[in-house]
Amino acid sequence: MTNLRRSWSEKGERALLSQQQAYSNAYLFTALNPITGNDFHLLLPTMTSDITKIFLLELKKQHPNKEVVLVWDNAPCHRRKDLHEIEGLTLINLPSYSPELNPAERYFEEIRRITANMIFESLEKCEEVITKAIHKWSNPEKLKKLIGYDWILEQCGEVC
Repeated sequence: MTNLRRSWSEKGERALLSQQQAYSNAYLFTALNPITGNDFHLLLPTMTSDITKIFLLELKKQHPNKEVVLVWDNAPCHRRKDLHEIEGLTLINLPSYSPELNPAERYFEEIRRITANMIFESLEKCEEVITKAIHKWSNPEKLKKLIGYDWILEQCGEVC
């Protein structure tokens, strides 16, 4: 489905944007570190608790000898108790309806901006554009500037 956004047009003329009503889904699971600028992504077919567990286990594999703390929103697929029982992984739920507390929302806004007003021939073409966008933002310094809010860095500095 087309992600419609504002666009520029000549003064006095209306912008004409094509849009697509049919859709198919894939879900981008992302973990971002505002301190180091490191990122981890999986593009998965559905968003269920079982799929979320796969993401968490893969994330933990990336850091086998470290305690991983993941702060995330309160989505329904994040609530299952066994997700909180993965050894070496601490999950902290944000309050409901608080995207301003989640720096990943700022990241996803940039991904949505890149895909705005585009029509994709297939889900695979959409995934290609999203993958390119991920690579664009996979620069640690660039990512730290995007999601390293002062208050997050200050709080992390106190507990690290």
